[in-house]
Amino acid sequence: MALFDGHNGPAMSDFLCDHLVEYVASAISKLPQQYELSGYLEMHNSDESNSSAIPADDVISDTIKHAFKEVDDAMIDVSDVLSSTSKTNAIRTLRHAHSGSCALMSIYDTDTQILRVALTGDSRAVLGRKVLSKDGKINGYQVHVLSQDQNAHNPKEVVRLEAEHPGEEVVKNGRVMGWGMARAFGDAAYKWSVDIQEKLYEKYLGDRVRSNMKTPPYLTAEPEITSIRIQKGDFLIMASDGLWDCLTSEEAVGLVGLWLANNSHSVYTDSPVKDFARKRLKDEKIYTRDELPLKAPLKKENDESDKTPYYPWWHVAKRFVNRDSSAAAHLTRNALGGADSDLTEALISLAHPRARKYRDDVGVLVAFF
Repeated sequence: MALFDGHNGPAMSDFLCDHLVEYVASAISKLPQQYELSGYLEMHNSDESNSSAIPADDVISDTIKHAFKEVDDAMIDVSDVLSSTSKTNAIRTLRHAHSGSCALMSIYDTDTQILRVALTGDSRAVLGRKVLSKDGKINGYQVHVLSQDQNAHNPKEVVRLEAEHPGEEVVKNGRVMGWGMARAFGDAAYKWSVDIQEKLYEKYLGDRVRSNMKTPPYLTAEPEITSIRIQKGDFLIMASDGLWDCLTSEEAVGLVGLWLANNSHSVYTDSPVKDFARKRLKDEKIYTRDELPLKAPLKKENDESDKTPYYPWWHVAKRFVNRDSSAAAHLTRNALGGADSDLTEALISLAHPRARKYRDDVGVLVAFF
């Protein structure tokens, strides 16, 4: 399962959507012959005597990383362009390279119950896990953040960039060379050598080399990979930064927990979840942050740990509703206004480019185990 958040045009995100999962799956399937790929990684021979044939975690992680980088390298390669004099060929060949995209992928091993999350960019994966009381009832949900946003607010990314480019002001005003993320597919202007960029500018309608471009590459498509053993009843939230600019990881888990209270009997069936009747707006239950079903409850208001920017920008308090039959739609609604239906409609009605001032694109996937 994967989520792609494109920027500077859709070319790269569209390409990744069509090809990256298949490419990674193919790479994993080429590991020891005891394995084959059929949706997930499945072992042919379950005999314990052959358990040593199971690839080690670092081998699988390295395979995923290599696959991500191979795809990106192929997309930003300029050899065909420089071997031709055609400007038209250059424009068509480099359309993916000039575009960019974040990528968030989850890979679940059904034999070991291990979930691996690979992130390039500033999307985020968060896992919710139910906590049971002594009588077996759900007593809230734990929050497990499975990825760290790769941007200028991540100290590890800042240290990495400063070590790779000593003496340069790579991070400034909360941006990496002017961009929001520290890793991405495409965005080749931050990866090509200065020499290549000068050739593209002079002969192939390329962009002028940026004045701060000294020691590229500044961005990489290499993902960070984390893993967790799945338990029955866990759920995974994968979302673009547009959601996390509105909701904290804790709020998102609590909101899915809230959603499960209305949908727990149908969520695991094979048939689509049916729309449940909406209450009249005046009778609809409105929830505050402290009412979300979390093991560690949130404060109702004035929580200093909540660094999400958009609700303060909209000048409204966070108030949540539980009216959608889709968990992803439920999260999206509550990210974009929640109980304030007028605000939600206004935000959705905003058109580009003004919309970007008040909201980002929101992509959400929710998986239940």
